[in-house]
Amino acid sequence: MTEPSDAQRHIQRHNEISIRLHYAKGDDWHVIEAQQWNVRGFCFFHVHALHVGAIEFKRSLQHFSGDIVWTRACHDEEQVLEMLLNEAIHQQAQRLQNQSETQSRLLRLMRVRGMAQDKQRVLSALGFQLSQAQWQERVQQRLQEALFQSGVRVESPVWNAVVADAMELGSVVQDLERWSGALGGGE
Repeated sequence: MTEPSDAQRHIQRHNEISIRLHYAKGDDWHVIEAQQWNVRGFCFFHVHALHVGAIEFKRSLQHFSGDIVWTRACHDEEQVLEMLLNEAIHQQAQRLQNQSETQSRLLRLMRVRGMAQDKQRVLSALGFQLSQAQWQERVQQRLQEALFQSGVRVESPVWNAVVADAMELGSVVQDLERWSGALGGGE
């Protein structure tokens, strides 16, 4: 694992929303959620064993390169549950192609970190009902599969534009959380 530079250690990382990207492995593109991101890079979870070095990413039609600077196996049940919930929300959103407003809300919900119980309630309302035991079984099954986390360093104007868009959306999410708390919706 490469040691982070002093500059990397002191640049704030953002995690209020994740950024949906694809990475190239062979001739295929695989979907990921960039987390703990800033203008210098991000972390992501994946199922393929990736090696330190250059890798291609894309966001929509915009391509950029990054360097994987570290990778490790992951065994965090909370993060695996969130990944499974987001996958289920994405499937439900795809099913609602003719309901663009609902689909858009679901896709935004996927980008918000945490909120496992809220995401489960939304899925239940959409007819995707699993008990806590069933979710836990899915988490344990996924943990049996290879699951890795990698850190990526990026220097790209494409990535900078993606970060700027995410910062704008993230500020909206933070404002909504503050307003909700001010109106008595917070715990």
